[in-house]
Amino acid sequence: MVKSAKNKYNGYPPFMSFIRLDSHAFAHNIATVQALVPTEKIAIVLKDNAYGHGLAEMASLAVQNGIRHAVVRTVAEAESISGSFETVLILAEIPREKPADCIEVAVNSLEEIAKVPEGTAIHLKVDPGMHRNGIEPSELETALQKIKNSGLRLTGLFSHSRSGDELSSELFWQYKNFLEIKARCETLCTELGMALPLFHFANSPTLLRFGETVAFDRVRIGIAAYGYIDAEPLMRNPDLRPVLSLWGERIVSRKLRKGQRVGYGGAGMMSRDGVVGTYDLGYADGLFRHDGSVPFHLDAETEVVGKVSMDNLALNRNDAQVCVLADAHVWARRFGTITYEVLAKLSPRIPREIV
Repeated sequence: MVKSAKNKYNGYPPFMSFIRLDSHAFAHNIATVQALVPTEKIAIVLKDNAYGHGLAEMASLAVQNGIRHAVVRTVAEAESISGSFETVLILAEIPREKPADCIEVAVNSLEEIAKVPEGTAIHLKVDPGMHRNGIEPSELETALQKIKNSGLRLTGLFSHSRSGDELSSELFWQYKNFLEIKARCETLCTELGMALPLFHFANSPTLLRFGETVAFDRVRIGIAAYGYIDAEPLMRNPDLRPVLSLWGERIVSRKLRKGQRVGYGGAGMMSRDGVVGTYDLGYADGLFRHDGSVPFHLDAETEVVGKVSMDNLALNRNDAQVCVLADAHVWARRFGTITYEVLAKLSPRIPREIV
């Protein structure tokens, strides 16, 4: 079972604001993926606090939807959910001691092989042309020899695409490279007397673009599970539903006259008489620091008034609670970034609730 948090505030002081997680939206997104690939091949990516959604909460929802495999960033993340999944793959940390049998470790270089505790299950990453992590294809034979000699268990071999969400031919080139890497690995494993590993290449955009063609033995589903695909507009993107909404609670409200200014530097000027509410969220909680230089509408009715402060933001609202983030695209477009960053920045100290 997933280990519960210390308390509903994850060990931090109480908050009035909160994050709401829509279990029905998540189930819809997973069903969209399940229509393309068998459930047993799906690995849910829960790294970095499940893209800001909450590791324990999203692990619980994944299990409820039949997901058997997970991918995380750190040893601590893996250990906290290891009782819920058949396998948990750590992407970016080598444990000091051999982990539980269900925990697997990604290896990105020849040097890392020597650092992995004997008997550990590993997934070897091979670079298909992204030039970020993974061994060079030319190093594959050396890597497999080292893995065998080190007493490690090769349970997976994988790559990652740099352009699954871009309308170009690069994905096809990287996919072809992976096919060659896979074939070479199969030959070498047979020659070395090693069991064949699982093979995986597809992340969310790659799977949704190619379908089961790229599924191999496993697919790593991250952003799509949470309701987003930051792909080119001309690409056929599926109907996904955002899982997370961020809500602020009003601290105080006041009536202001036309011409009065709000917040630091008086950046928010009232264009007419009205009410402004101050809500308990700011850039310390993961919001971007809107500087008030241009209008910023959260939705058709809600506008940010002036600058976003460390712990507060002012809105042209007087509701006791206001949804500050329902669609991460709104914040991403305003700040010239992607939905991944908007979501992953959200503070773990904000309480999460599943509805």
